[in-house]
Amino acid sequence: MNTKIFLGFTLLLTSYSIQAEDLSQIFELAKKNDPTYGAAISEYYAAAEASPKAWAGVKPQIRLSGQYAEILNQDSSSIFSTTTNQDYSDNSYSLSLTQTIYNKAQFDAIAQAGAQVMQAEAVYGNARYDLILRVAQRYFDVLSESASLVFAKAEKKAIDQQLDQAKQRFKVGLTAITDVLEAQARYDQSVSSEIEAQRLLDLSNESLREITGQAHNKLSKVKDDHKLVSPDPLDMETWVKTALEQNLLLHSAQQAVNAAREGKDLANAGHYPTLDFEAKYDDRETKGGIFPSTSNGTTLALKLNIPIYSGGGTSAAGREAAARYQQSKQLYEQQRRATERLTRNSYLTVLSAISQVKALKQALRSSQSALEATQAGFEVGTRTAVDVLNSQQDMYLAQRNYIRARHTYIVNTLQLKQAAGTLKDEDMTLINAWLDS
Repeated sequence: MNTKIFLGFTLLLTSYSIQAEDLSQIFELAKKNDPTYGAAISEYYAAAEASPKAWAGVKPQIRLSGQYAEILNQDSSSIFSTTTNQDYSDNSYSLSLTQTIYNKAQFDAIAQAGAQVMQAEAVYGNARYDLILRVAQRYFDVLSESASLVFAKAEKKAIDQQLDQAKQRFKVGLTAITDVLEAQARYDQSVSSEIEAQRLLDLSNESLREITGQAHNKLSKVKDDHKLVSPDPLDMETWVKTALEQNLLLHSAQQAVNAAREGKDLANAGHYPTLDFEAKYDDRETKGGIFPSTSNGTTLALKLNIPIYSGGGTSAAGREAAARYQQSKQLYEQQRRATERLTRNSYLTVLSAISQVKALKQALRSSQSALEATQAGFEVGTRTAVDVLNSQQDMYLAQRNYIRARHTYIVNTLQLKQAAGTLKDEDMTLINAWLDS
């Protein structure tokens, strides 16, 4: 078989032969350096404090206060023309403990905080999913654009050889000038295509650098013999059922509904009475002056507060919270439908990707055979130089499409697992086994 046919693949293999970084290494860098993921972690830690903040309201509240005062007092008498100094000091401190016995608002706040923390956990988990998908997508974008550049260079070289051959044949009268002009036009176009391929590769490299914070010169490519794994189980409705149970965005929406429901109860809790127990110790000492004194005492009390009217604010807050609750239910339903759609689409896309990779592999073989036949026909005069150029273009296009389809299939498998809520870090390790070491 003509060696020109395999020139693109040979260049692609040699371009990744030295110190290539694999997907697992890139993922580890991304976990440490991606600012989007780092912000999601901080957001989760901040949101997780909602629960201890809410619980603080029903725990004992202990306060210590004190005062030290010097009073400078002068009394003047106009009758006796005398002035009396009555300076004295007044010192006091108070130690109090308050314990909530019944406060519906505080209890509802605890329940709402619990839902908010669970929502934050789901959001954080989805941020982890998002990181996996972004790393994989940009990693394989780099591989796809790198392959496109390799094939663009190989195609330019092949066209250049065809141009030289056309010129030689024209000199000896074996071909028309139109073949030379056509080859020259194709060569000029191939130069432009190589420049564009280089630009797209540079852009994809910058996208990957954005996540990891550093440049990557070489990445491990996908093995030629890696298997195409079908979804397991091979049943779309089973995947949809799993997604409705485990999808993190849907779980987040459900917790938002729970939080909004508790928020509705919290807003209406302003109509309920509160009951607190208070223990207080006071100590006061007055020194100097006319009536020096010392006093101390302990107070134990139950404090009942019954709201009667607050200007309509509590009722308005209740109506607002009720509307927010209905809004959250609609958003949940929207997310549920989106989850079903995305899962079905992802499942069908994976199956389609497998079929497409197989079809493109066969198309590549066919285009290689067609190029061989066209070149042989050109040598004996039954095919023109334009026919050869068209066959070369078809073959290199088939190579690009085949490589890109393999990369797209891998990303699609991750997207299906994300939709189903089963995506894990270990999936990156599994895919990494499909790469050249």
